[in-house]
Amino acid sequence: MKTKIIISIVLLVFSSWAVAQNLNLDALKMNSVSISGHVTTPGTYKVTRVDRISDLIILAMLDLDSELPQRSGIPEDTDILKKTHPIPNYRVDSKDEEVPMQGLRHVKLLRSGQSTEYDLLSFYRRGDISQNPILRDGDHVHIPLAAETIEILGAVGMPGELEYREGDTIKDVIDLALGTLPGADLSTIQLSLYQASEAEYLKQSLDLVVDPEHYAQEVSPRSIVMVPQSRYHSRRKVSISGEVALQGDYMISHATGIWDIIEMAGGLTEDADLDNAVIMNMDYNAAPDLEFERLRQSPMTNLSPIEYSYLRSKIRQAKGRYSVDFQRIIDSKGEEGDIPLQDNDYIYIPQKLNMIWVSGQVRNPGLVPYQEGESWRYYIEQAGGYANNRNSLGIRLMRGGSGNWVKVRKNMDLNPGDMIFVPDKLDRSLWEDLKDIIGLTASAITILIGVQSLTK
Repeated sequence: MKTKIIISIVLLVFSSWAVAQNLNLDALKMNSVSISGHVTTPGTYKVTRVDRISDLIILAMLDLDSELPQRSGIPEDTDILKKTHPIPNYRVDSKDEEVPMQGLRHVKLLRSGQSTEYDLLSFYRRGDISQNPILRDGDHVHIPLAAETIEILGAVGMPGELEYREGDTIKDVIDLALGTLPGADLSTIQLSLYQASEAEYLKQSLDLVVDPEHYAQEVSPRSIVMVPQSRYHSRRKVSISGEVALQGDYMISHATGIWDIIEMAGGLTEDADLDNAVIMNMDYNAAPDLEFERLRQSPMTNLSPIEYSYLRSKIRQAKGRYSVDFQRIIDSKGEEGDIPLQDNDYIYIPQKLNMIWVSGQVRNPGLVPYQEGESWRYYIEQAGGYANNRNSLGIRLMRGGSGNWVKVRKNMDLNPGDMIFVPDKLDRSLWEDLKDIIGLTASAITILIGVQSLTK
């Protein structure tokens, strides 16, 4: 009896193993399918038994033998106009000639003599797996060119052209554009229907909130759907950091000012330095400056004095910085000197540092403790005095609050955060200067002799 049971168990295990092996072998078998139409490399491919039409298209779009196209024309890093154009759309790289759109919404699958059409874009954009069937051995897939298109613009996930499919509705178009974005105004959808007979558009305004049945309204080829975005719900964010109790990003209204945002941030700390506080708009700061880029890449010898002065000022001073008096705003609790804040403003309240920065040709450059009433000479002495290669006539003071450079004067006031800069001498010898003077004198004499000869 025991022997029969053991034999039965062995036979059961063996049969299970054999079935599993057959299943594994079946899973490893490959189907032979073909693809034609608008793909990079049409032909016959081997696919697994779980691959779908989308997997075959990926294989047919790989062109391993071709090289990437090379750009022509001016290199991007030297094309100043392209990089700094004030209109963002003009700053992007120019595209090559448009490639015809694949007709993914009219993919044809030929199987056993029968042709079935699938909307593969609905699989990509909507996740509709029924439009992306599993392939079988002997299947043939054809990818046509898109015959007709429609366009959706505005506050949607993927605005642009879509292939048209008969029966498309407003809802279909919005869904294929990955839906609407936050702030989209569904009460004023603009539909422009192309009238082939009159070669112009018939414009309609649809309220999908009050009349949701408009979602089912069909569109025609070349139609344009525009989803506007309401400014009423637009975000206005301001960042504040430094010597405040609660640093971070704050949502503001149109009437929020500097005093309000400081109050929202819990007020200033005892170490706040209002003299060197900064507020700037980050969008304005990031916007390109065409003239600055042109001057920055021009040889200095080609610049006029006013252009050189403009270039220096732009380098020294932050673009987008507001001209405000923080101390006045705080002392008056926002009653005087305050301004309404804009979206993406940034406020920085530095820590009060009672130091003067001495740099350049001094023996020990660095920070020197601020002493009220002391002159700039005092701080140079505290930094060890002049180095041997200094240029005493070129000493400048950079104001910490504004970034402006000024010549030092005898009784000028200094403030914490200011910087004293002692430049070095030009690397020229007395003999070189003498040779230049002799050469200029000789040239002048030659010109005078020539003039005298002509007048005789």
